[in-house]
Amino acid sequence: MNEAEARAILSVYRPGESEAADARFEEAKRFLQTHPEVAQWWAEQEELDRLISSKLESTPVPADLKTRLTAWEQRAVRRTSWSRATMLLAASIVAAAVMFSSWRGPFQPQVSLGDFREEMVSFIKLDPNLELETGPLTRVQEFLAQAKAPAQWDLPENLKPLEPLGCRVLRFRGRNVSLVCFQRAEEKFIHLFVIDAAALPRSKVPQFAQEGEWMTVTWTEGEHAFLMTLQGDRAQAEKYMSSS
Repeated sequence: MNEAEARAILSVYRPGESEAADARFEEAKRFLQTHPEVAQWWAEQEELDRLISSKLESTPVPADLKTRLTAWEQRAVRRTSWSRATMLLAASIVAAAVMFSSWRGPFQPQVSLGDFREEMVSFIKLDPNLELETGPLTRVQEFLAQAKAPAQWDLPENLKPLEPLGCRVLRFRGRNVSLVCFQRAEEKFIHLFVIDAAALPRSKVPQFAQEGEWMTVTWTEGEHAFLMTLQGDRAQAEKYMSSS
């Protein structure tokens, strides 16, 4: 099996189908184990499917939709000589345009700081395992650079005295996210997430928000966007953002 065949087979799969009975699909999945670029493409395709499903599930169906579509089709039949197939195609295009109206470019969802914050906080609620457990920040950044995740960035001054517990790499909308964990007190932690600034709307000033027990602050600096979370209130978060 070559790369083109693997992509073609994987692209027609949808979650919930009985892929176990399809030997070709199983072969394509084995192909991913030795071809990391195709494996990354497949992971992004699965994320896209998840986003589309979530978008559809969260979109309410108007109570009068059937009546409106029926009336539109009747008017179209009277005023044009289009075939039924052509009309159905046009309706499908309109529906797709509505569904993707909040998207930016082909298959690039319009995301917000809130989307990023919510997904990252939901991850740390699970007490994430660290891929690298070490102290020096230089070693952490070396590991992140090797993993092709954001690595060349500076910490806020009041965060620098804390020694990292370790780090790992996450994914958000097809981009790598660096997660670095710090311990600030017994059983109290700070998590710093770093992603390319192009992935999110730029924030000229720090944005504070409470997510359950976690106080969060997001900001943009240079080529990176940052999200810092800690167990506490805004005053505690501002202490680490301050340079004095």
